[in-house]
Amino acid sequence: MGKIATLALAIALALPAPAGAAVRAIVPPGNSEADQYSQTVPGATGPRVPDPTKDSRDGVRAGALSEAAESALRGRGPSGLALATAVAQTTERGAGRAAAPAAAGRPAGEPGLGDAFPILLLATALAALAFALAKRRGLVTR
Repeated sequence: MGKIATLALAIALALPAPAGAAVRAIVPPGNSEADQYSQTVPGATGPRVPDPTKDSRDGVRAGALSEAAESALRGRGPSGLALATAVAQTTERGAGRAAAPAAAGRPAGEPGLGDAFPILLLATALAALAFALAKRRGLVTR
């Protein structure tokens, strides 16, 4: 019985693992010790892991590649197909879809300081000028 179990174990270990058994590591955000050992791609919502299950057509469906760009990359051979696949795997959901127009110089979805920023900048400059003048006249001892 021991020889049969050993033979079965040897055969099981010799067979390649199925593709579905690929391990997908999930690293919790803010864990820099583990994050340094996994590939992440920066994005608008923070770093994320590329999706290895996507192919070049998924880039067209997501809107990251046009039909013409995808077919032109496919026509370039294996390196073009690899590039189109990399684009698809690293694209965020809805990346190529049209969004509401953002204010000039401001990313969509971020409120920013709006009109308060120039006012704050001017107030800071005036305060610095007033302090410099007061120091020069001897009104400020420190």
